[in-house]
Amino acid sequence: MNISNNNLHQNFYSMPRRRTALAAAVLFAVMGLAGCGGDDGRDGSAGAMGVAGADGSNGANGSNGANGSAGMDGAPAFPAATILIASNGGGDTNVRVRNESLGLLNTYSSGGNEGLLVDRAGHLVQAQDAVAPASIITACNAIARKTGEASRALTGANTGLAMPKGVAKIASAGLIVVANVGANNLLVFGAAAAGDQAPLATVSLGANAWDIAYDDVADRLFVAQTNGSVAVFDRFSIDLGAMAPRIFTSATAGATSNFHGIDYDQAGDRLVVSDVGSAADTSDGRVYVFDHASTATGSVTPSVSIFGPATLLGNPVDLQLDGSDVRIAEKSNDAILVYRNIFESAGGDIAADVVFATTKPESIAVLAATEPMVGVTDITDPNTAYTLLTTSNPAGGPAGLLYQTSRNLGAPAQTFNVSGAAAGLTGIENVVLDRNGDAYISFDAGAAPSIAVISALDGRSLGAFNASRDRIISGAATTLVTPKGVEIADDLGLILVADTGASAILVFSSCAAGNTAPLATLPGTGTPWDSDYDPRNDTLYVAQTNGSVDAYDNFSIDLGANGVSRTITLSPAATNLHSVRYDQRSDTLILADVGSGADATDGVLLAVEFASSANGATPVSKSVSGTLTGLGNPVDIAFDGVDLYVAEKANGGGAIQVWRNFLTNTALSGSVAPSSSVAAVNPESIVLMPKR
Repeated sequence: MNISNNNLHQNFYSMPRRRTALAAAVLFAVMGLAGCGGDDGRDGSAGAMGVAGADGSNGANGSNGANGSAGMDGAPAFPAATILIASNGGGDTNVRVRNESLGLLNTYSSGGNEGLLVDRAGHLVQAQDAVAPASIITACNAIARKTGEASRALTGANTGLAMPKGVAKIASAGLIVVANVGANNLLVFGAAAAGDQAPLATVSLGANAWDIAYDDVADRLFVAQTNGSVAVFDRFSIDLGAMAPRIFTSATAGATSNFHGIDYDQAGDRLVVSDVGSAADTSDGRVYVFDHASTATGSVTPSVSIFGPATLLGNPVDLQLDGSDVRIAEKSNDAILVYRNIFESAGGDIAADVVFATTKPESIAVLAATEPMVGVTDITDPNTAYTLLTTSNPAGGPAGLLYQTSRNLGAPAQTFNVSGAAAGLTGIENVVLDRNGDAYISFDAGAAPSIAVISALDGRSLGAFNASRDRIISGAATTLVTPKGVEIADDLGLILVADTGASAILVFSSCAAGNTAPLATLPGTGTPWDSDYDPRNDTLYVAQTNGSVDAYDNFSIDLGANGVSRTITLSPAATNLHSVRYDQRSDTLILADVGSGADATDGVLLAVEFASSANGATPVSKSVSGTLTGLGNPVDIAFDGVDLYVAEKANGGGAIQVWRNFLTNTALSGSVAPSSSVAAVNPESIVLMPKR
């Protein structure tokens, strides 16, 4: 125990006094007296404090308290998606691009105000009825575009458009179907067409249609009609609505009056339909689910009915499914309403899971987050199902024929006549396909060098050019002179045309039509014949007739405005490059060198490794040439990630060759024969044609 000197002093004087010698001795020692028997002196000063003792040990921790109650589970996150919303109030022509949680990603003016969709190639297709004449607008790069970027339109007296609302696309046939409210019918147009074109079909209806949904597996069209009924057309792409539809209505007495939005759940064979009721009433809207939609007829009891004041359904003008979630454009109450698990809903007067305020939404499109389809010049998987598509350009022969052959090189069969009734399309050159399956074909002879765009080529066997389905890019403003190789940068919505006469790459929007100026002109360092865009590294490679390759890095940022980034000069030197393909997996350029166009024996196939960083003098990693190869004028190549196909124009009147395992088979070097070959009449171009 620690006791200070002061405490000791006090304790001492509190003890009883004992008159003993010991006590006196102690007293003398403590008080420091000078002698005995005198008066006590003053107390001495207190001594210094003693050193504090060490702290005691901590006590043991107390017991943990009981766990608190668990909170309620949050709602599962929405699956990743991109959502496009069109509004129709006060002249609003903006499309707002949002994520799955309705966070804003982009806003631009499309010029449209009604129903919209986004196709496989990323094109926005939208109806417009706010300004006469009505139109169907196609605008490229739907998600990331800016106001004012290129678009085209179907518009004019021949179209028959009168207050178009909902739109649907039949991708396999390259068709657009429009709910034409002002004329009580459906109109069917070619998806690639532009201008004042008559519809391919006009389908009269017993009641006005507001929206449509297409089942691309069963070829069935569902039509939401404003009298509260659904019309169902089977085999629609075959007869284009010539057969009378089945009709069904809701068995809910007095509840259905004005169907507007419609979407189809293919997996469960269910339709979700919205009923606006009276457009002047902000509380009488409804949403229904109809099971067994593919066979429904007559009066049908909906499996789910949602209505009442808690729903905020007044004018639900459009809706879109995303799995079992439905997003609803509620126009009168200025909101996007989201119901989760709509097919499991008990229905009735239930509030939406999400209410998102937005002014006068008119139409909604939901794009699930999936990997985009690979472009035909970017295929790296040999398991892709495809055939081969070639053009034929014999001297003095037919001007615009396309052929197909199997990947095993069966005999080429004519599949399409591009010239057909389209005057001026002569001198067919290159062909390439976009993600819609539309073909872009260059023509360099005659008075009007052109790019012809043929919709859904794979679904039009033995067809011919049709202005009601297809379009042409041509005219003085295009600056086209002798267009050769054509490349599609799918993710950028661009057509890249190598024009030897202009000595430049001409860059157009893939939505361009008619006499349209290029978005950019890339003069490069020589005369280009072909190009290939690498979307992974954002690089454009250009093969030139002087034997070098120009590379434009970060191409999407400036469209080549800052000039060539790198020029690859081959060693040993090439002399007349005509085709280029970039293999993303191996970072390798594959090139075809024609040599002299008059020499049927001097063609060469080349490979250059580490292409993404190659610059200046660069060694060739593979070279195939010589008598055994049959290479004279290898004017174009196609690559599936393993096998290389070659359009050989000169030797023996022409052939299609295949070189199996071209990059990995070390035996394919020097003068060796191709793996297989089939005769073809002067093939000018070759491309893989995926089966869709």
